[in-house]
Amino acid sequence: MRKADLYIRVSTDEQADKGYSQRDQEDRLRRYCELKGIPVRDVYIEDHSAKSFKRPEWQKYLSTLRKTKNNKAGSIILFTKWDRFSRNAGDAYQMINQLRTHGVEPVAIEQPLDLTIPENKIMLAFYLASPEVENDRRALNVFHGMRRAKKEGRYMGTAPLGYVNKITEGKKKFIAPHDFEAPLLKWAFEQIVSNNFNTEQIWKMVREKADGKGRFSKNNFWVAMRNPLYCGKIFIPPYKEEKGCFVKGQHEPLISEKTFADVQDILDGRKRIVKPKIVAMDNLPLRGFLKCPKCKRMLTGSASKGKMGNYYYYYHCSSACGTRFKAETANEAFLKQLRYMSPKEGMVDVFIEAFIKDFNSKTKAQNTERANIIDEIDALNKRYQNALLKNADGEMADDDFQEVKKLTKGKIEVLERRLNDLAVVGTEIKDLVASTLKKVANIDRRYENGDIEEKRLIVSSMFPDFLEFDGTRHRTPRLNSAIALIYQNNSKLQGKKNGTSLSFLDLSQDVTPLRLELRTHRLRVCCSTN
Repeated sequence: MRKADLYIRVSTDEQADKGYSQRDQEDRLRRYCELKGIPVRDVYIEDHSAKSFKRPEWQKYLSTLRKTKNNKAGSIILFTKWDRFSRNAGDAYQMINQLRTHGVEPVAIEQPLDLTIPENKIMLAFYLASPEVENDRRALNVFHGMRRAKKEGRYMGTAPLGYVNKITEGKKKFIAPHDFEAPLLKWAFEQIVSNNFNTEQIWKMVREKADGKGRFSKNNFWVAMRNPLYCGKIFIPPYKEEKGCFVKGQHEPLISEKTFADVQDILDGRKRIVKPKIVAMDNLPLRGFLKCPKCKRMLTGSASKGKMGNYYYYYHCSSACGTRFKAETANEAFLKQLRYMSPKEGMVDVFIEAFIKDFNSKTKAQNTERANIIDEIDALNKRYQNALLKNADGEMADDDFQEVKKLTKGKIEVLERRLNDLAVVGTEIKDLVASTLKKVANIDRRYENGDIEEKRLIVSSMFPDFLEFDGTRHRTPRLNSAIALIYQNNSKLQGKKNGTSLSFLDLSQDVTPLRLELRTHRLRVCCSTN
């Protein structure tokens, strides 16, 4: 006598929406076996999708069949409907053939079919294809719904690094900046733009700041650095005849579009400035900036353990010249010179006023350029409106209108980007310069009280070239031009004390004159060349 195995399958969404239950299916299958006088052998229950046969209980059933011998009488596998068996017609036919090799007949008690009758194969095809069509339609509806939401600027899915999923009172889902992750991620973008550390070091510093919190794995970090989501854009992938594009997201951006573009240029190598990739210890903040006064190689730094177990730090040359300085002496000399260069009280305010006056006179040409760009944009918009009216009245063909639209919109986007670049320079320039120069005025205290990271940032920004220490004081051929201009005027007011100069610029007697140079798209303070 043939025995029956009962197969019961239900997915979570079906159980919630349609009232399917595992107990209900089992009751109906057992009642069917009682009426037919078929003994029940095993029961297999699971809640996996029927899109494929890679289901735990089904694989367990197949494993049992392979181990079964002398199954000449055959057996049957019972389920309520064919969609319990499979929702993929192609896989279903292959599985039916595989079951037949083991002498097993699949039977749906609510959709019975005698497969020995050829015409019943048409009904089998219908029963198997219907669930698959239903699945495909549901998936397509979800896909189009999500695509429409993306076009409206909504981010779909689990919030990425730096954001968290939230729901409004109206049950509308959105993403918002994460209180802990967002500031760290924003700091990382800014560090890449400043170009003082390589990206690997920045990731390690973020991990240290996070102290084990957040989702700052290496993969998440690199993906985030390339994701335009953080500057407020969402990418719509191409689909059929629609081209891929970016739309403005409804979420709050962490960085500006300019910052994101600069980061991409640096990561792609288009804007990378080679700097020493050095991680310094707290006692060696000048490591990687000092050059040997004898052989002109870069000095390294290390610690030596004394007899009493204490550590002593040194800057030293790796060549045979034997140059070696106590780190404590070199560090104190650097701080002493930095204090000497600090501007006198009121000097920064004088410089700010002079800078603003010079800035206003130099930006007249820029203001004229802005006005010209605005006029060009207005002309292009009028051209587009005229073409739109002609197309609506039938005076212009659709193909011609699309071509005009493409050309005008492209030119407008280019002009708007130029306009934004020009607008950045003039935005609250006085407050921007004032806040920056106030920090310069207290640079010695910031250096003395800062951590190793801030100290190295200060050194790298003030000294574009190397420093050279002779055992008493540090010298360099060139300072950052803006800082040199402030400190040069400050030294004139202070004068020399006891005939001793603590200026960093004593290494070069031929110091080029300094001037301010203003560009239309950004502000630069640079050194003029002879």
